Amino acid sequence: MKKAISFIVLCCLAAFTAGAQYPTLTRTADGAYRLTVDNEPFLMIAGELHNSTSSTKVYMDAIWPRLKSLNLNTVLAAVSWEQFEPEEGVYDYEMLDYLISEARANGLKLCILWFGTWKNGESSYVPMWMKRDTRRFFRVKTAEGAEVETISPFCEAARAADARAFAALMARIREVDKDQTVIMMQPENEVGIFADMDYNDVALQTFEGEVPERLMKYLADNKKNLKEEVLSVWEANGGKRRGTWKEVFGDTPEAREFLMAWTYAVYMNSVAEAGKAELPLPMFVNCWIMQAPGDLPGVYPNGGPVSRVMDIWKAAGPSIDVVAPDIYLPDFKSIVREYHRADNPLLVPESTVDPGRVFYAFAEHDAICYSPFAIEDAAGNLQFSAAYETLGGLMPYIAGHAGTGRMRGIMRYGDEEGETFTFDGYSVEITYENPDRPAYGLVIQTSDDEFLFAGINYLATVVSTDTRRTGYIGQVWEGRFDDGRWMPTRLLNGDETRHHAALRVRGIAVGSGGSAGSFEADNSQEVFEYSPLGRDAVMVPGIYKVTVYTR
Repeated sequence: MKKAISFIVLCCLAAFTAGAQYPTLTRTADGAYRLTVDNEPFLMIAGELHNSTSSTKVYMDAIWPRLKSLNLNTVLAAVSWEQFEPEEGVYDYEMLDYLISEARANGLKLCILWFGTWKNGESSYVPMWMKRDTRRFFRVKTAEGAEVETISPFCEAARAADARAFAALMARIREVDKDQTVIMMQPENEVGIFADMDYNDVALQTFEGEVPERLMKYLADNKKNLKEEVLSVWEANGGKRRGTWKEVFGDTPEAREFLMAWTYAVYMNSVAEAGKAELPLPMFVNCWIMQAPGDLPGVYPNGGPVSRVMDIWKAAGPSIDVVAPDIYLPDFKSIVREYHRADNPLLVPESTVDPGRVFYAFAEHDAICYSPFAIEDAAGNLQFSAAYETLGGLMPYIAGHAGTGRMRGIMRYGDEEGETFTFDGYSVEITYENPDRPAYGLVIQTSDDEFLFAGINYLATVVSTDTRRTGYIGQVWEGRFDDGRWMPTRLLNGDETRHHAALRVRGIAVGSGGSAGSFEADNSQEVFEYSPLGRDAVMVPGIYKVTVYTR
């Protein structure tokens, strides 16, 4: 009888495990990517900690309240190999367990950054037993023959050791994280070398060898969609379907970068694959992007997943779900266009504390994550925390309209004066009125005659796409979302909307010197208007539900 009961219990446990729904990344019928967490669409409104913040409990204990104050829902935190495996084959789970339990206690999801073989192109986070063994774990060699401290991506022993440690990390997460606190993983960090190539013997022999058949097949199958930087080099050398790296791509800086990109990607794919065998969470790799279009490989980390070699990474890394750019450069719009592709969702794991970038990434490029670096330093930034709170309330609408063409992002950059978006039946004309103030937000067509606007410092005019009719604003409600419920705060008309000729998205005044109900007369326009500009108030994004009609 006891054997029968035990058998039934085991069967139930197996059925439960088989039916467990881990976080997943899938593509919708509209072509957008959707991250699903706890069986619901989820946007990572996130922040990444400083590199060493998550290394001890005593330091992290003071950080959790700061994270809560910023209204983020996900924290990106590092776990370093040197702490996780201080002796080969001996794993220390203390900090990993702590991060999971405390993130859960604070209502946050967690993305683990595995600082393994490489971090920012260097190998400073590997364990001491690995640092000391330069024979088994050989280093990158310069063209002059000097060995640097960075472990070579051609080192099979390092790759196997990294994969074993990462698999142990994932196995531990599976064991202790029963509530899906950990939702995504990043193996390694900003890989690549600051040189045109690794010149150790293994690398040189590989460069003289055949281009892997898998890469050649990918190039042939995807020729129409290849990045120009790869396609032009391949075609310039005759578009060969097989041959050595030199024969297929020439004895060029590009050929050496392609070899390095392939090698790093294969290495990191092995690590990701080993981890997914223990726990199949979505995985992304991040990159130190090119700083200028003319930069040669090695000026930026050579071999990393920069946009010009993303095709090579896609061919080599089927277990890597996302290639993600770290964006600190000012031209955010151009960079995100490079990384948002049919085979790659936009995920920004490192960037600046800029509310405009957040709105633009989610609304214009269906991003699954935006995460400023050093997020704990942003505590007290009222404008940013309010923007995150606004986006959290809008998350069901943003996730639900990704890929539909009924959602657009707004962000003024440079000398832009405005833009026009076309929706079903209407065009929305956005005008940036004040060049001295940041302007950003989003617009979503939630039904045929209803729009949601959010943001700050822009003017929106509605026009019918039927030239025989005139589009007009019928009603404007200002408000907010509270646990998914729309909570109106004001019905706007008259001076606030130019008698419904346009929506004036000024934002909401909050802070020590003002409140959402304090106003100061603004006679700068021909029509008398009000703007919520308390003397010391901070302006934060507002949300507006707008009904339109044609006549």
